[in-house]
Amino acid sequence: MGSRSRNEESHNLQKYGVPLYGAGWVPYDQVIRSTHKPPKQQDDDDKEEDQHGSKDEAVADKSDDIRRNYYVVLAGGGGAGNSGIRNAVLLSHFDFASNSLSDQPVAELRTDSDLPYRMAIHPHGDGIICALQNSCRLFEWDEVENTEIRRLGVKISEKVLSQLENVGQQLALTFDSEGTIFAAGSENGNLRVFKWPSLEIILNESEAHASVKDLSFSPDGKFLVSLGNRGPGRVWDLASSAVTTPLAKENVSCES
Repeated sequence: MGSRSRNEESHNLQKYGVPLYGAGWVPYDQVIRSTHKPPKQQDDDDKEEDQHGSKDEAVADKSDDIRRNYYVVLAGGGGAGNSGIRNAVLLSHFDFASNSLSDQPVAELRTDSDLPYRMAIHPHGDGIICALQNSCRLFEWDEVENTEIRRLGVKISEKVLSQLENVGQQLALTFDSEGTIFAAGSENGNLRVFKWPSLEIILNESEAHASVKDLSFSPDGKFLVSLGNRGPGRVWDLASSAVTTPLAKENVSCES
């Protein structure tokens, strides 16, 4: 029994040589949808009818493809010092059948001296936002294809997040479920909420907390709950940019 547990753990436990500070599932089906154009519509009704079978097969193939292509994105590193530990965004493949992670990352993008300390994954395939030491950076999915296999990669986006440059260390990043709103909370307590992808500011509260530790949108995206390292948590109404409910201090605590 003990041997079996150890064997199962060895498949699910992988070390990639860097301390990790962020992890999340890649929305692979959304990534594929955003990177591939839909097939042309057929004008001929007869042709369309003939293709019903192939369409059904394509849907089944896509479902199998998604199941085969579970990816976990990881971010971390040794920081800006001379530790010798690289800073990187990694992709690990999760095998559905064997319930195991790949022995090595299937893709790795090094970030030089910038440590990706926190991250948020866009739910509909727009990429990953990572919080570096003083700014945030957008990374996009990069699909690598050859004759045998299609693999996912990561690349630095050409899009500059100008509203999130020189803003200090961000400790909490999150998208709403629709991927149309993005929030960032900083070490110095500043809370910012933006429309995505325009980065039009919705909320900018410089003293939301002493230090922002966690953020989460309501399912409908109308409210945001924030938690700091001390003091009450807060629920924000994004329509009015105001606190609607401070969570009672005696009932809320956050430990670093």
